[in-house]
Amino acid sequence: MSDVRNVLRLDGTAPSERATCIEQLYEAEGPRLLRFFQRRTGDAHSAADLVQDAFIRLAGSRRFGDLANPAAYLQRIARNLLVDRARWRATHEALHVPLAEWDGQGAAVQEETLVARDMLRLYEQAMAELPERTRTIFLFQRLDGMTYREIANELGVTLWTVEHHMKRAIAHIDRVFEDA
Repeated sequence: MSDVRNVLRLDGTAPSERATCIEQLYEAEGPRLLRFFQRRTGDAHSAADLVQDAFIRLAGSRRFGDLANPAAYLQRIARNLLVDRARWRATHEALHVPLAEWDGQGAAVQEETLVARDMLRLYEQAMAELPERTRTIFLFQRLDGMTYREIANELGVTLWTVEHHMKRAIAHIDRVFEDA
């Protein structure tokens, strides 16, 4: 892991170096991430898709060259993907199967829906527990897609303050999910 961490601490990585770094991280962390998603989703196909999505998000990150711990960042991406998936399912999917037509195949979907709702409940709980300024900064970044600099300008605070509140929010959400 430490050699992967050192390789990824490249400022302004060239595309070929960046690809090599991602490949090394994929070899080191891909199997663990796949197991993580399989445990959470119960579906090997969805888990494989989520692993790919996580690495795509990592590769597209503007902070890629500054990562001190890319494995931890990748884990955060993975958890965010699960939260996004839970939100989407909670708002877009509903199980509408008349009992006369139900053949027992809906049980897996029901379980996934319950897991998604539990994750969404945990996420909402974590958000409610955050101090107002921390929550505002986090939502500006995660929901509105604002950059840290845009948030700092909007709220009239320093860039360091935005970074501090984002770290605080992420750490709190992480604790809530780990304690569950």
